[in-house]
Amino acid sequence: MSKAVIEIYEAFKIAGVPDDKATAAAKAVADVGQEDRLAKIESDLKVIKWMLGVVIAGILSLILKAFFS
Repeated sequence: MSKAVIEIYEAFKIAGVPDDKATAAAKAVADVGQEDRLAKIESDLKVIKWMLGVVIAGILSLILKAFFS
């Protein structure tokens, strides 16, 4: 387990939550954090793909202009 998950688990244990439920809740909280991080990475990749497409289109237009004009 990561340090954040262990800290969340320990907080649940101090609050008096049973061991199995504390473990499950700590893992659930950690999974939510990873989903948010993955969503941000996916949105950044979409922007990078669009930028790459524009650059490739620009390079192709310059190549075609050089050979056909």
